[in-house]
Amino acid sequence: MNTMTAWTRRRVLGATLAAAGLASLGSPLARALAGDRGEGDWSAEFAARLAADPTLLGWKGVSADRLAGSARIEGRLPAGLAGTLFRNGPAVHERFGLRYRHWFDGDGMIQAFRIRDGKIAHRGRVLQTPKLSGEDAANRRIFPGFATVVGNEARVRGPDDLNTANTSVLEHHGELLALWEGGSASLFERETLAWQGFKSWGDGLEGVPFTAHPKVEPDGTLWAFGVSYLPAMGLVLYHIAPDGTLVEAGLIRVADMGMVHDFVVTERHLVFVIPPLVFEPEAARDGAFLDAFGWRPELGSRVLVVAKDDFGKRRWLQLPAGFGFHHGNGWEEADGTIRFDHCAAADPTLVTERFRHIMRGEVRAAAPERYTRFTARPDGRVDVEETSDWAEFPRIAPARTGRRNRYVYTLGAPDNRHAAALRRVERRDLERGTVDAFDFGPGVIPEEHVFVPRRAAARSEDDGWLVGTFLDHVRGVSGIAVFDARRIGDGPVARGWLDYPLPLGFHGHFSPA
Repeated sequence: MNTMTAWTRRRVLGATLAAAGLASLGSPLARALAGDRGEGDWSAEFAARLAADPTLLGWKGVSADRLAGSARIEGRLPAGLAGTLFRNGPAVHERFGLRYRHWFDGDGMIQAFRIRDGKIAHRGRVLQTPKLSGEDAANRRIFPGFATVVGNEARVRGPDDLNTANTSVLEHHGELLALWEGGSASLFERETLAWQGFKSWGDGLEGVPFTAHPKVEPDGTLWAFGVSYLPAMGLVLYHIAPDGTLVEAGLIRVADMGMVHDFVVTERHLVFVIPPLVFEPEAARDGAFLDAFGWRPELGSRVLVVAKDDFGKRRWLQLPAGFGFHHGNGWEEADGTIRFDHCAAADPTLVTERFRHIMRGEVRAAAPERYTRFTARPDGRVDVEETSDWAEFPRIAPARTGRRNRYVYTLGAPDNRHAAALRRVERRDLERGTVDAFDFGPGVIPEEHVFVPRRAAARSEDDGWLVGTFLDHVRGVSGIAVFDARRIGDGPVARGWLDYPLPLGFHGHFSPA
């Protein structure tokens, strides 16, 4: 039964239509988005720096809306591995002679790596969203982005006018969805990868933000959230049944709302870490949406714990100030202790500096994200255990979502604020406290690797493969790697090499054949 009232739906929709400060052209943020920061176009700067520094290749972007090719196989693909790795990420970084001002602003492109009969076929397609189609019809850029402003912009009616569908992929109840956390999920076609339309989870929820990191439990139950900034700050929560129907949705008000990208599901709770990168509309008068966020470390990072069976039951915990994007997993014990992880940095310079200025070919220093484990006690105490090196893009065996897990798979790199990219694939053994890693070397940038269980009954949590993509900026090509998930340090059992490079992206999903 859907327990969200019509009044609440209208309240949620009204809040999220204004979430980007765009519901009214009279708002300070909308006026800011109509201007230009006076820094000129970044295209020439990026091109000049790329010519001197090939490590920037992953942020060049594509010039065509479709790509296709067959991979040259090195090694031997496992006989039982068959299916498609779908990946998503920003791919169109320049339009009509102008370059976007942040990595997050690029228009999305779905990459499909189809593995079967010992072969790998690749297809990529830019998602023809209404945002992209509208600009094509106008023959110019007319919509602002996360950190990109344009002059003479079109009137924005709601978040989906800006939707780039560029962050992740979800497969649920037979549907494939391209995710973008500022608005609706987008349906796309499995074979052609064509954009099909926006997904609505219920009457009145059209355009309401939906996370790029929903959690699907082993029985198919889906949990998700969206962030509302104006006029009501808070979190929109979704509970979706295995058959795709909405069970419940609701808005939880949160003062000093921070930038939240991911969350944790346990057996009985939803856990949100709210960093002190706080939305402050008045700060955006002379900048883009990103400029509306202020770093307020004195607030610390707050943890909101919400009961899955009653969104009204919640409690707050306190952590030291930090900022991060991703969690691997979480679970809870019989006494109520909740254990969860987070790839967290000391400050938000990764998003405010690194990912902004990389678009002009400038690699700025950023605080490293470290794999960190938290133990939240029933009495409110939280223990913190932090590792030493960079760690990002954590993934687990899907069957362990919300349940105790022993292994987490991450990307890593030496602890260097100036490092341009990650370079290791890692298996973290939480029981032994060890890390088994493979280093691709300084010429290769690995991307998120996902766990694929064996088709037959797995004998252990790590009985399967790790599958992910990489960019070799020395050769100027991309590829896909397959690891035995139990022996990451041995290196890939197989690699598939394309003869062209792909833009660096974010997240993916493996769909078995």
